[in-house]
Amino acid sequence: MTGMLHELEKKDDIEICLCFPIYDSKRLKNGKCRGHKYYTFLCSSIESYDSNMLNFFEQILRENRPDIVHIWGTEFPHTLAMILACKNSGILERVVINIQGLVSICAKHYLSDIPEEYRDLKPAGSNSIREDRDLFEKRGEYEIKSLKMIKHVIGRTDWDKACVKAINPEIQYYFCSEILRNAFYKYEGKWKYEKCRKYSIFVSQASYPIKGFHYLLKALPIIIREFPDTHVYVAGFNLLDKKEKRPYSLFIESLMEQLDLFRFVTFLNKLNEEEMIQQYLSANVFVSASTVENSSNSVNEAMIIGTPCVCSYVGGIGSIVVSGENGFLYPYDEPALLAYYICRFFGNKDKLCDKCSTRAIQKMKEWISPEISAAKNMEIYKKLLDSN
Repeated sequence: MTGMLHELEKKDDIEICLCFPIYDSKRLKNGKCRGHKYYTFLCSSIESYDSNMLNFFEQILRENRPDIVHIWGTEFPHTLAMILACKNSGILERVVINIQGLVSICAKHYLSDIPEEYRDLKPAGSNSIREDRDLFEKRGEYEIKSLKMIKHVIGRTDWDKACVKAINPEIQYYFCSEILRNAFYKYEGKWKYEKCRKYSIFVSQASYPIKGFHYLLKALPIIIREFPDTHVYVAGFNLLDKKEKRPYSLFIESLMEQLDLFRFVTFLNKLNEEEMIQQYLSANVFVSASTVENSSNSVNEAMIIGTPCVCSYVGGIGSIVVSGENGFLYPYDEPALLAYYICRFFGNKDKLCDKCSTRAIQKMKEWISPEISAAKNMEIYKKLLDSN
């Protein structure tokens, strides 16, 4: 969103008003920043619909009389509130939703290969894994209502197009790829095999089951057998943190103990932009083991930098990665094949890493070009105006 905002700010013929959720009531305020009017609203729950938001959004629409209302994401109840506000204001035909994740679909994959005994575990202060899945399903109900009401969506993969068309076959779909944070473009093509940390694997997130970290752990013994110096570096929440035990953490800890993997895995905790870039540059291989994805920002980040990628063939990943050309794809529940492709990169026969890296960078130059994406976005706005 910030990438698109920065690009649109370069246009002379557009005025932008922003409206976004705040989770801390002390930070609620409306005002003006960088020439944009902005409004904030309290997001007290990401699972339940708050009717107070409807009145607030209607007030914003009356004050600003927008030509276009661009909503980012279907996965929160406030999306439905804004759509209803637009319907009540008579501008539903000029509303477009950007598809991010699709929680109604993600819910179906949430429990993939999670053993039954871990699904209902409930450490103090934590939901069970099944309860978290149920929350995804609840949010998915609002998502489906929103997509059935709306006339226009923006997406970026065959997967999100197929999903929204299945929910609402009358919807008008527009393609527009995402824009990454600016720092990643500065490191375009900077990954070099000669400088990477050999036999290292980088994972950008593993905090909940959909990210599929348990599948990578099952692949590790196969990889270690051939490459004993293998090591995995994991960004984000530390699943082994003793202070905060989540049900998925207990499963991961048990799996690591069973497979004797503790010395092969390092949790890096939350990383900032520059620290993430350094991990991409250092890694021999980037792995996305998710059970479901749309177009993954992390995969895009790795590919623009040039880090060789092995990705589960789920959701929209097939619109980005061509297996054997600019990375490798495998069925998400086949850890043996995941291990095989990682080992191919580790072996680097015929300079495989460099070949896939070069092709990945070439793909990303077009796929996530800020200029191309901003131009397409403006073209979509004009089509919406011309059709009404």
